[in-house]
Amino acid sequence: MTRIAAILIPLAAATAAAAQQPGVELHIGSRVLEVGEVADIQLVCTNTERPSAPQAVVPEGLEINLVNANPAMNSRMSIVGGQRTSRTDYTYSLKLTGVRIGTYQLGPLSVEAGGKTYETKPVKIVVREPKVDTSPRADKFLFVEMDVEPTTLYVTESYTATLTIGVRKVVINGRTIPLNLLRSVVDLARSQFSVFANGRATSSETQLTDSKGQRHRYELFKVVQTVRAETVGETQVGPIFVTARYPTDVRRGFFGSYEVTRSRKETARADAITVTVKAAPDEGRPENYTGAVGHYKLAVNAMPRRVEQGKPVTLTITISGRPLESIAGPDLARHAELASRFDYTKDELVGDVERGQKTFRRAIFPKQAGQQTIPPISWSYFDLRKEEYVTLTSPPILLTVDPASPGSSTFALTDDTAGGGNGTKLTVLAGGIERNYVDANQVLASHAFTLTPPWIAMLAAPPALWLIVTIGAQRTRRLRRDVGYARRRRAQRNAHARLTAASRQTAESDQRAALAEAVKAYVSDRFNLPPGELTPVEIAATLDDHGVDGGLIAEIVTFLDRCNAARYAPGSLDSASLDQAAADIRSWIKRIERTAR
Repeated sequence: MTRIAAILIPLAAATAAAAQQPGVELHIGSRVLEVGEVADIQLVCTNTERPSAPQAVVPEGLEINLVNANPAMNSRMSIVGGQRTSRTDYTYSLKLTGVRIGTYQLGPLSVEAGGKTYETKPVKIVVREPKVDTSPRADKFLFVEMDVEPTTLYVTESYTATLTIGVRKVVINGRTIPLNLLRSVVDLARSQFSVFANGRATSSETQLTDSKGQRHRYELFKVVQTVRAETVGETQVGPIFVTARYPTDVRRGFFGSYEVTRSRKETARADAITVTVKAAPDEGRPENYTGAVGHYKLAVNAMPRRVEQGKPVTLTITISGRPLESIAGPDLARHAELASRFDYTKDELVGDVERGQKTFRRAIFPKQAGQQTIPPISWSYFDLRKEEYVTLTSPPILLTVDPASPGSSTFALTDDTAGGGNGTKLTVLAGGIERNYVDANQVLASHAFTLTPPWIAMLAAPPALWLIVTIGAQRTRRLRRDVGYARRRRAQRNAHARLTAASRQTAESDQRAALAEAVKAYVSDRFNLPPGELTPVEIAATLDDHGVDGGLIAEIVTFLDRCNAARYAPGSLDSASLDQAAADIRSWIKRIERTAR
């Protein structure tokens, strides 16, 4: 027994795992770069714990970007001469770009792992002047051209940048070799494409004649990008640097396709183009200017035109034109005449973009009964064609405001600024909340338990039946006592009843309004919201708070906005689309029931 142990112990020692010492290494594809050229870098952390993202002080003439935020892990084990060796590598990939001519020291790059700091050795990087090749493009195997139009524009305008890469067809021994030139020849990883990096390339073929009179076939790859100018000042498009491994020899692969066996490096460059972005001028700028640059039209509407005092009127402001994404609506806080006649919140309007227009909505509350006028709403923009400011003004809108009916509640919106708050309060002007409150015992039928003959007959029933009766009684008591629970339980059923009733409407406008009301009533019941008209924004916020999918929320809000817009543009929804809308609403309700918290 002792002899066997003496043999096994050395054997175990010989096969024990031997791990390489932890450390980091830097692997660089090329240490000599032209201006704009890109080199691949790999930072390999061996047998460390999981490292943090690399840190380094990068000289101004170089630019370094991290490709993968999480390191790639690779573990392997080998047994040589009875000794087992294990190794685990964590690898970060980076891109190094030469920005300016010079000689630089890169590194050390450092990472932290397991409470320790590991550093690479510093590396010398040379960035040299790009080759100046003024020969005709047909004399080159690879060429690049870039164009930007316009190069001077106003903020929020867009410029169009066009990149063209030409690659000569590969001809070996007088025969054209069919290769995917963009993937097999152009080295995409070591090229710098500026704003074109995520563009989609289209290809075409052409023939060009070189300086010796010989004709060559080229494949042209074109990328067009439209870029919106967001910041005032000068910005650079480019430079563009393209590197290629141009084939000098090929062979047939196993599946019959060609494989490149030898190649030479070819590069091409397009210098940067400066784009100047101007702000709208200060001279002549109206006080109500909110930053819009382009060409626009303004439309203002209000519904309903007859309302009780204290009830809301929806003020709808529609701006059409281009661009729409970042424009702000009119600053209603500057409209003193509107504020003197109506109560409304003074926070910034938030609009929705749809079908070439941006719509802003705000609830306003008439302060007095009688004939009331919504004064003209003005909005200004800087017209690019005229290069001057234009102020658009809507016509006044006449409303009829009836006195509040007896017992009704009217409200005024007041900004809570004096008290230091940042919200908006509702102030009761007349009546009370009694009209909005319904006793739960009046809503639900009385389910008081009395001992009737059917119940007496059940006394002899099996225990399972007693269990069913008990659960039913508990549910009935909860429905009677918990109004919110009762609303949630009945929300889906009531919504389907409203949809069925909507389909019986003869007028399309009535059917459309009934469908929208079914959606709003369902959301109000399902999430036990206080009585009152819900806006699309409030519905979106409620659904988002309860975990409903964002795509579904967008569908619902878009539908409600279309219904609201259709009130001012009759006929925009035909009967077929209304039937489909009812089916969509049923589908939305099912999805909400499955996913909402």
